[in-house]
Amino acid sequence: MKKFVKLAALAAAAVMGASSLAGCGSDDTLVMGTNAAFPPFEYTTTNGLVDEFDGIDVAIAKKIAESMGKQLTIEDMEFDGLVASVSTGKVDMAVAGMTVTPERLENVDFSDPYYVATQVMVVAADDDTITKAEDLKNGKKVGVVLGYTGDTIVTETLQIPEENIVRANRGIDVVQDVKNGKLDAVVLDSATGKALAENNGLKVVEDPEVFESEEYAIAVQKGNTELLDQINEVLSEMTANGEIEALAEKYDGAAAE
Repeated sequence: MKKFVKLAALAAAAVMGASSLAGCGSDDTLVMGTNAAFPPFEYTTTNGLVDEFDGIDVAIAKKIAESMGKQLTIEDMEFDGLVASVSTGKVDMAVAGMTVTPERLENVDFSDPYYVATQVMVVAADDDTITKAEDLKNGKKVGVVLGYTGDTIVTETLQIPEENIVRANRGIDVVQDVKNGKLDAVVLDSATGKALAENNGLKVVEDPEVFESEEYAIAVQKGNTELLDQINEVLSEMTANGEIEALAEKYDGAAAE
């Protein structure tokens, strides 16, 4: 697992407006939007932490809800629709291993970051033709998850031709395509890529010169300072007392059943 950031000195977003906005949850519920196909952060299982949902982000969100005296409910949706769901009030917050980007900051506010990650390539265990990101440009078929950082890197940074890119809504789908020989590689967030590779007999290739670090944070509706302050307080406490690091160790390698 990659290191967790210290929250006190990092502000992920400027809060817009002085008044807080009402969330979409009721007085006794807090609604989390996520894409539950991103182990170890969020995934579904037969015995989840909240209904069928489990993972690092689910545990963090549950702690936030408990600090507010509320019950956590989870809305599972496509990752590409999460920002819109937060900005329109369909969910109170998006907790989904979401990277802070300038484009997303135009539509939502972000908490302090709680995790630092990077991208990796998932390839066949016996593949020795892909040792760095540039190798993907040699006619390789590459899978990504729609809306993820890997999609942006493959499309914009590496400029892989569109005919060589396969997009899916779940990482497991494109990873399975590597396993079945339909794709040469998948570009995916590090913790998830490592978990899926391990569970499917594949390997991970890193390239820190191309795949820079990125920060995960929690998205809330613009101007919802009350919820944002509560989230930041919980994240700060969980970082200071080692709870987030403990969750990283607990869920390391976890994947959906």
